[in-house]
Amino acid sequence: MISKEQRLKLLNHYDKKEDKMFLGSILDKVNKYESENYIVFTNFLDLYQKQIVESVLHKLNIKYYILSPIENLSRFVIFLIPDYMIGEAIESIMRKYVSVIKIIPKTKGKLTHRDYMGTIYSLGLKEDMIGDIFVNNDLCYFFTFKTNEEYFLNNLSKVARSDISTEVLDVYSNEVMSIKQSFKNIDITVPSLRVDVVLSEVYNLSRSETKNKINNGDLFVNSKEMFFVAYVVKQNDILSFRKCGKLKVGIVERITKNGKIVLNVQKYS
Repeated sequence: MISKEQRLKLLNHYDKKEDKMFLGSILDKVNKYESENYIVFTNFLDLYQKQIVESVLHKLNIKYYILSPIENLSRFVIFLIPDYMIGEAIESIMRKYVSVIKIIPKTKGKLTHRDYMGTIYSLGLKEDMIGDIFVNNDLCYFFTFKTNEEYFLNNLSKVARSDISTEVLDVYSNEVMSIKQSFKNIDITVPSLRVDVVLSEVYNLSRSETKNKINNGDLFVNSKEMFFVAYVVKQNDILSFRKCGKLKVGIVERITKNGKIVLNVQKYS
């Protein structure tokens, strides 16, 4: 069990009230796990929350497992599983708690990722009850907890006024594990790797427009709010720019003769 002194020490690593509240809820789960000696798992975490949880669990020397049936996930569930249960395959344990809802539109080529996302979130469940949302070949797949399956099946009948049908998939089924994140690979040429420079080039915005959006809180780097316009992007950074889109920073391809940087980015569609 985590002592009061240990809990306070861990909480004092964070300044923001929302970070302290989030960590407090995680520490409560850890105490429950240790007192009941049974499976405990988080809600869906963004990249920043995942970093907090992993850091704390490492400090507490607690073994954990991350739900990861496919690559390029941006939302995660972390499981604490007692050693006496590890005889059962970890995947088998996880699939008891998490599943994937498949949405099948009656008309192909009409619905966008934004349409699906808007409908799913409009149903009223908290954001941390919903994982990644993918659109592949006119089909939508999204992760959720098995306790939410019936709610979605009963309430998802239309997306953007279009008729759809739904079905539940095993989170480790072949169909789910074949899901690929849809993105466009592009190379941009920029004078520096400052985040405002990169975003301006990718989204065809003026530097002043980009800076204003960053100052207004529209930028998230690896799920953490970013207000520093001179932040230097790094390979594998995930940039979410409100009302513009999301991208993953790739490698520096080369430096041109006049000193500019050719940077590869994956622009999510």
